[in-house]
Amino acid sequence: MQQLHTGESASSLSTSAGNDTRHHDRDVQLAAYNAAFEELHLMFRWDAPMFEWLCGIECEKTRVARYIEEYHAHLLTAYDAPFLSQLIFDKKNEYLRGVAGAGAN
Repeated sequence: MQQLHTGESASSLSTSAGNDTRHHDRDVQLAAYNAAFEELHLMFRWDAPMFEWLCGIECEKTRVARYIEEYHAHLLTAYDAPFLSQLIFDKKNEYLRGVAGAGAN
């Protein structure tokens, strides 16, 4: 019986597939955040490098609050960071539920 030799081990293929999945998941999350910002008429968007940096902050709500405090502190004169974070978090999850529902159809 002959074996096909591809030059890649099963573990490296598995790792590659895992990286692709994580990359796709991050892309979907990034799109969800940006959709939330747009729906809430917030004048900011995250790009991939910003999102990667923010992903170093484990808690999503803290991540959003940190971004607002750092780059849009003027919003904190009208709203508190936990309120804005929760609002964005809820809209992001609403977007994700819509994407998941569209994928099921």
